[in-house]
Amino acid sequence: MCVTGRAVDKIASYVVYAGFSIFALWAGIKLVNHSLDTKFYKDFVVPWDLAVCTYNRQGGLWPEFSGGNHVEYMDRLAQWMQERGSPPPSSNTERAYVYRLKRLGHPKEHIFLLSFSHRMVLYGISEKTFTKMDTWIDGRVNDKKGLFIGRLSKDGVTRIGELQL
Repeated sequence: MCVTGRAVDKIASYVVYAGFSIFALWAGIKLVNHSLDTKFYKDFVVPWDLAVCTYNRQGGLWPEFSGGNHVEYMDRLAQWMQERGSPPPSSNTERAYVYRLKRLGHPKEHIFLLSFSHRMVLYGISEKTFTKMDTWIDGRVNDKKGLFIGRLSKDGVTRIGELQL
């Protein structure tokens, strides 16, 4: 059986169109994921940074942290911030200090923010999120130096990031 030139042209055009379609889909997913990362940083991390600095300037008191009372500590801090007139920023969950980041093609990240007067600790961030934040904050990725440092968490998958205020 002989393949005609017209059939070869059709097959080649299908391959080219499929390639362009796959590339457009890949680029679109990358763009959406980048915007979700940016939204997390600009709508959650930066407002928390500003709220903590404002609370500190107003002479706000800090609850006692025992090392095992993360949720109770943050609930109390959020309440005290509210009472002091500098409420914690909103989140995309029912708790102001928990953020859910869902990128296309990646597992959900449930990020817990633990704030102290001089630093914020982010639990449950992925390697990808850590890398992007470190690049935005310090200008380069280095988990040992800079304003944003981190380490691998006990689960061996997520990271714990620490932002110096």
